[in-house]
Amino acid sequence: MGKVLVAVVMSVLAVVSSFAQTRATSQVRVRVVDANGAAVPSAAVTAENTATGLHRTATTDATGIATFNDVPLTGVYTFTAAHEGFANASAHDIHLAAGVAAHVELKLATAGKRESVTVTSTSDTLQTASSELADRFSARELNATPILGRKLTTVPLLDSSVRSARGTGDLFLGQTLFVINGAGRRQTTFSVDDGSDDDMWGRQSMFTSLPMSTVEEFEILRNPISAEYGRTSGSAINIVTRSGTNDLHGDFLGAWRPTQIEANNPLSSQKTGDKLAQGSATLSGPIARNRTYFLVSDEYTRDDRGAAVTSPLSATPIFVGHARDELFLARIDHRFSDVNLFTFRSNLDALKDSNPQDAISGISLPSTGRTFRRNTYTTEAALDSALNERTANEARLQWMVGSPITQFVPFSLSTQFSYPGYATIGQSQYASLLNHQYEAADTVTHAFTRHTLKAGAEFMESSSGGFGQEFGGGFLLGQFNVKPGIRTPVDQLTAADINSFQQTFGNQQYNLKDMLGAVFIDDTWQLSPSLTAELGLRYEADSFTDAHHNLAPRVGLSYKLPRSETVVRASYGVFYGEERTDLAAADKLNGPEGVLTFSAQPGQLGFPTTLAALPAYPAGATVPPRNITVRAGQRAYVDQFLDTSALHFFPAALLNPYSHQWTLAIERELGRGWLITADYLGQHTLDIERPVDLNAPAPFVRDAQGQTRSAAVADATRPIAPVPGGYRRIVAYVNDGQANYNGLQLDLRKRLSSRFSLLASYTWSHTIGDVETDVPSQDPNDSNQLGDYEKATSLLDQRHRLSFSGDYALPWGFTVGTWFTAAAGRPYNITVGSDVNGDGSNSDRPVIDGVVIPRNYGRGTPTYDLASYIEKNFRLSERVALSVRGEGYNLTNHLNVVGRNGTYGTGVSPLPSLGQPLAGIANVEPARQFQFQARVQF
Repeated sequence: MGKVLVAVVMSVLAVVSSFAQTRATSQVRVRVVDANGAAVPSAAVTAENTATGLHRTATTDATGIATFNDVPLTGVYTFTAAHEGFANASAHDIHLAAGVAAHVELKLATAGKRESVTVTSTSDTLQTASSELADRFSARELNATPILGRKLTTVPLLDSSVRSARGTGDLFLGQTLFVINGAGRRQTTFSVDDGSDDDMWGRQSMFTSLPMSTVEEFEILRNPISAEYGRTSGSAINIVTRSGTNDLHGDFLGAWRPTQIEANNPLSSQKTGDKLAQGSATLSGPIARNRTYFLVSDEYTRDDRGAAVTSPLSATPIFVGHARDELFLARIDHRFSDVNLFTFRSNLDALKDSNPQDAISGISLPSTGRTFRRNTYTTEAALDSALNERTANEARLQWMVGSPITQFVPFSLSTQFSYPGYATIGQSQYASLLNHQYEAADTVTHAFTRHTLKAGAEFMESSSGGFGQEFGGGFLLGQFNVKPGIRTPVDQLTAADINSFQQTFGNQQYNLKDMLGAVFIDDTWQLSPSLTAELGLRYEADSFTDAHHNLAPRVGLSYKLPRSETVVRASYGVFYGEERTDLAAADKLNGPEGVLTFSAQPGQLGFPTTLAALPAYPAGATVPPRNITVRAGQRAYVDQFLDTSALHFFPAALLNPYSHQWTLAIERELGRGWLITADYLGQHTLDIERPVDLNAPAPFVRDAQGQTRSAAVADATRPIAPVPGGYRRIVAYVNDGQANYNGLQLDLRKRLSSRFSLLASYTWSHTIGDVETDVPSQDPNDSNQLGDYEKATSLLDQRHRLSFSGDYALPWGFTVGTWFTAAAGRPYNITVGSDVNGDGSNSDRPVIDGVVIPRNYGRGTPTYDLASYIEKNFRLSERVALSVRGEGYNLTNHLNVVGRNGTYGTGVSPLPSLGQPLAGIANVEPARQFQFQARVQF
């Protein structure tokens, strides 16, 4: 399979030819006409950028159009047209946007008369030839937005169709996790400078994050209709970094967040504190004027976050975790000539946290702590070449390393003792995983008079693995579960105080390989001056899954209404997601040949006599029936250990989930920089993977609370009866889940002019599905009843969301800005809290009015957050400016709960705790905080 992928991709790299701008550059089409509006062929058109020294020339064709492909974004451009017998005409101060074609019309007048300039489409105007639904933010707009901790991954939340994924796992990454179009938090593809920033191992967030001050443009695409986008359910984040210029520039920033004036942590009886100190330094300029430039940036963050420990055994009520994160980027741009630009970028993200996701809190004592580390590195080299006036080529190589991609190391390896409701002491869960990725890609571009063709190919390879699973595996030194009510210190416990013991044995080392190959072709066709079509086709192959024929057609239309600054857009596309390789850790470690977890109660063979870890699996001890995970498509392998024909079924293949997406939008330019947009987006996702017990017991129909079936009775009905040395639950990830999203969005935008800018965005949406994408604990109520039995409003649903951001320049050098968000309450799942049907899973839902309630039956409360700032700017010299700024977050100190207690209990009436907010940073957004910064720029 790997050899086929390489052969296909390399052959395409060798022969493909295509069109226009890449995701990190722009295309400019300059139309030259005379005073009567007639096309002027053979006119000489130049493009100049004084900041970078770029100077390109092109000649207009018979239709009067000159095309510039792969134009870098940094700086502003001047386009000038000249022809014998006419006075020159120029368009100045043209700003470009990534992946967007700018259209400029220059009207030549006879010598001595004034020329006319019309700019019909740039990054600051109505896009008349694009069917994309996108929000773009320039460096100025990012700096004008109050962002807590200046985290780049918070920016997507400015779009109201994006919601926070807090509460769905992986908060230990230190990034803002989010959901777009109701899909999972792993389903968005990231690109930086046209290179992939997707983590093939876990797809948790960006592979390597960036200092905020290095970003030239940040783009959120809700329908990335271009066929160059893949490995996504239908959304993309596209980031372009800054390059150096002919002028030396510096940007030095210090930010801090004191704890003395912040509000108490929500749901905590004590003030825990979250103190931040951040320093950022960016320097850029010329190495050789008009030819070679550099940019180097470093950002270091110290975050000391307190968590309340409520166990009576804790020596201190507050444990302060120390998070340290360094982001570094270096970039060099070298122009071999006006038509050949070489770019080299290297960046790292090094994170260390001594209390990830506030694991030490509540009844978990500091001895349970683990230090989390994640060090990622990315190096990219790209060569952009204008082969002629209409054809350009971009070749790109990239190397990405996560070393570790995730690592959890206990403060001190020790046996764990768990006192129910009282204390947890000790820790021996360990994980250390790596990921090495490589990418090679090429895109050749060609612009015809009415067609802009783009085709390309890419190849990615990943090698990942190590020891343990993402958050750590079993207890290497064992765990003793103390009987309820026992408060005896650990050193005085006896076997009589213990309820049970477990310890994991076996080799937890593994390695996984994955290769991705893709080819695409995309045609932007101007059918008429007002109507543009985009047709694309993408083919993807993934060696990790069993799907090798993933064809994704795309089509988009944009129509500018006659005599109106109004554009109607429509699109349809198929998108294939990527199955993360970390998914295979379950069957590698928990499969038939995986690790063994020994469990025993006092008096049983092998139970430790000294309440200490066992040196080896007890000799003569019977292996109890195991719960294992098997890989879809590996029936022959599994048949070596059990009779798969006896199971309910065995999945024939592991597939890539895919989505059908359709959109309809109307956008109108109101004048003076105002744009208003209304759009609808629908998405149907199929083949979502879900865990299914292939050896599930017979259905247990409940029509009243309190009905139970013992595990022994349930086991007797399993297709393969559990016996010592055999198997009980046999779980496989099966691609049978579906989800539907429907969203209506209204946007009002004001680009910066007349001293202020604004983005008001509102989305109504509804997400329905029979399984949650990228959410832990996805066992169904009954593995025999899937599909419509599990279909309900999704945990990822958020019916209403509003995002309002803007800034205003006041007199005397003051600027004020704000960001306000409001959102409807989120659903939460309600379960009995115990295994009442005996199938080995605690996902059983309660019975109300004679029926088992649907998934996600609970509904939370609305969330509101108002952030604002005031900034004062001082001009220290002609080139040097100082700004000081004060920011406030959640100024109303609203309790924003995203996680709630979903335990109903086994009684007719629910437990009093049902629906109550859960504490901790994974369940509650921060309380009121203040952040201050000082910045020097030149």
